[in-house]
Amino acid sequence: MEKRFTVLSIEDNKPDFVLLKNALDEIPDLSLDIININNGKDALDFLYKNGKFESAPTPNIIILDINLPNIDGKEILKAIKIDENYKSIPVIIFSTSDYYTDVEEMYKLHANSYITKTFDIKELFHKIKMIGEYWLKSNELPDKNNFCFINREDKNEDFINR
Repeated sequence: MEKRFTVLSIEDNKPDFVLLKNALDEIPDLSLDIININNGKDALDFLYKNGKFESAPTPNIIILDINLPNIDGKEILKAIKIDENYKSIPVIIFSTSDYYTDVEEMYKLHANSYITKTFDIKELFHKIKMIGEYWLKSNELPDKNNFCFINREDKNEDFINR
């Protein structure tokens, strides 16, 4: 049996999301539903299942950019980490900012990891694959993060890749 994971990307830059999705899709023996939300307000509505997101799945991991429209990544991280239903979900910060103050602040807000985007596409692709390899293959996630086991023969290829 193989685990199927839901990855929530909160990223407003479409090329960064496409690179993220392509890198995660290259990891062997992983079944992923990759969902992208491109602004802070919709991200919180997705997590709290408000409005059009009432049937949204609970993600197993969240990959979060800091600079977002409407509500920034810092506020989203704060909301996630104070909520009993969501605080055990790993949040990986994925940002162009390498400022020490941003890194320190995100860890103080209980980010689980901080990855700096680089302008070298190969290096960035490699970093993303490492995120997936570690968080989805090597690391054990709490059971309440609703992953499901799937039988490889019955695998549905209709992933949520937006």
